[in-house]
Amino acid sequence: RSETAYEIADMLKEKLGLEKFETIIIASAEQFPDALAGSYLAVKKQAPILLSWKYSIELNEEYINNNLADDGIIYILGGTTVVPESVENELVAADYKVVRLAGDSRFDTNLKILEEAGVNQTDEILIATGTNYADSLSASATGKPILLVWNDRGILYGNQPEFLAELKEKNCSFTILGGESAVSAKLEDTIKTYGDVTRLAGKNRMETSVLVAQKYFDAPETAVLAYAWNYPDGLCGGSLAYALKAPLILTMPKYEQAAVDYAAENDITTGYV
Repeated sequence: RSETAYEIADMLKEKLGLEKFETIIIASAEQFPDALAGSYLAVKKQAPILLSWKYSIELNEEYINNNLADDGIIYILGGTTVVPESVENELVAADYKVVRLAGDSRFDTNLKILEEAGVNQTDEILIATGTNYADSLSASATGKPILLVWNDRGILYGNQPEFLAELKEKNCSFTILGGESAVSAKLEDTIKTYGDVTRLAGKNRMETSVLVAQKYFDAPETAVLAYAWNYPDGLCGGSLAYALKAPLILTMPKYEQAAVDYAAENDITTGYV
C-alpha cells in the first residue's frame, strides 16, 4: 500500500501539471479515519496522501525532497498513536515545515482537518460513519468535505454540534452516505435540525459508490476503480480521481457488476485501477 501511494502521487502530479507539490499529506497506513477525513484537505491543497507505518518508518525522504516545493508544507494527520512522533521528528530534523492535525479522537481530528481546509466556505457536507471506511472512500473523489459520526452512540460527538450550528447559518445541506446501519435514523433526525438532508444508500458498498458517482459526476469519460474490502488504495486515490474529474468506484471479485453497469451506462472510455 505504501508503494501504491507513491505511484498514485506521481500520477496526480502529472495530471495536475505540477513540477512539485506545495503540500504533502501523511496519514496512517494501518487506520483509515484520519486519511478519509483528509481527503478534502488533499483536494483543496492539490496534495497526495502518503502512508506511514506505526512501527516501521517507510517514508521515503528522497521522494518527499524530490517532490515537495522548497517552501512546501507537510501535514501529518492524527495523533502520535497512529503516526509516531519519530516520523515527525525525522521530518523536522530534515528542515521540512511540518504541521500535525490531531484531536483527542478521530472525530476531533476530523474537525481540525476540515477547519484547516477552510470548510466554512462549503455549501454541502457529506456524512459518513467514522467506524467503517467503505462509503467515505467513494466520497473522497467528490471534493466535498466529509464529517465522520459515531453511529454506535447515536449522537453528535464533541464539538460537532457547534460545528454544524455554524454551517446552519450558511444554509449548508447534508448528504448521508450509506444505510441506517452506517448512519442511524436517529442521527439523521439530529442532523436535519441543522439543514436539509438526503441519503445515498445502495444494497452494498459497491452500489453506494455508484450512487455517489451518479450524483456528483456529470457524464464522466474516466473512472477510477479501487478495492472495496480494504481502504488504503482507495483513500490515496481520492485526490487523483478528483483531479481526473472521475468517480471512484468500489469493486471486488464476484461483485463487479455495479462497476460494469456504471461504465457501460456512461460510456466510460478510460480507467485507472
